[in-house]
Amino acid sequence: MTSNEKIVVFGPALPLNLAPMWVAHDKGFFKEEGLDVDLRPVQGIPDSQHPRHQWRKDGAIIFQSPGGSPPFRSVLENRDHIDGEVNVVSIANRTAHVFVAKPYVKDVPDLKGKKIAGDLKGGSSMDAKMVMRYFGVDPEKDVTWIDSRGKPPNTERFRLALFEKGEVDAVCCDPPHWNIAVQMGGHALQSCRDLFAIPEAGFSTSPAVIAEKPVVVKSMVRALLRGTMIAKYSKEETLDSILRHNHFINRELANLAYDEVHKEWGPVLDFEAYQRKVDFYTKEWNLPKKPVSDYYNFKYLKEVLDELGMLRSWDPRMDLKA
Repeated sequence: MTSNEKIVVFGPALPLNLAPMWVAHDKGFFKEEGLDVDLRPVQGIPDSQHPRHQWRKDGAIIFQSPGGSPPFRSVLENRDHIDGEVNVVSIANRTAHVFVAKPYVKDVPDLKGKKIAGDLKGGSSMDAKMVMRYFGVDPEKDVTWIDSRGKPPNTERFRLALFEKGEVDAVCCDPPHWNIAVQMGGHALQSCRDLFAIPEAGFSTSPAVIAEKPVVVKSMVRALLRGTMIAKYSKEETLDSILRHNHFINRELANLAYDEVHKEWGPVLDFEAYQRKVDFYTKEWNLPKKPVSDYYNFKYLKEVLDELGMLRSWDPRMDLKA
């Protein structure tokens, strides 16, 4: 890897599951790997106007974080090997999304006939659909969706604005956004994170980058895992990073959100969790049936964990194609 290679990491919002990446950035872990990493939130921009294509033309290597739903979305949109997405590391074993509803919606079954705001090509709507189906609510027939994808100022804040104005009955949001919805008078319903273990957050990148820049991919995975371990156990340092990168919240709110999710941070080694996510996205989005290995590449995760002395166990089903 040459020193003039540029890595851009983008995402559509500022959820708290980005905190380990922010810590890795602020601690200089990417630089220690020889990586020039630029974090660029892409908020409130429609997919058709996304700047990642120009960034590639300018010579940047592109990663996305959180990297939970992008691999499935790239199949849905039939992207090629240059613009497709494969997850190379997941750092949370539960989705962070939480259902928050108006007081008159007592529980998930009461959502029938109601309006819900979510990103219809992202994890918020998918996590909501998992919960609704679990409780016998048909997310395609029983509710009305308001799509927040690509809406300003960003997908999460757009949902909150609708909720505050009473234009929707419920939202499904990451922390700290769901905590803000509670402060607006909502209350948390049972959510996907309460019911299922599924891989979340981390990094995804294209098959082309994985094939052509394996050293970069491995270095990105290693830096993020180091940041994850700091973020999980060093609260005050992590709160400092959160406030440097997310200017929408204060320390009190960051503290509340941190306490909700930090125990779930760490490398996800549960193959069944990956299979569960693949099965659900395949069904909901009517995707062609593909193996877990089409969406996840565990090669660099295993190598880095071994090098860092963190590989305690490994499911051989995760020894998939590189």
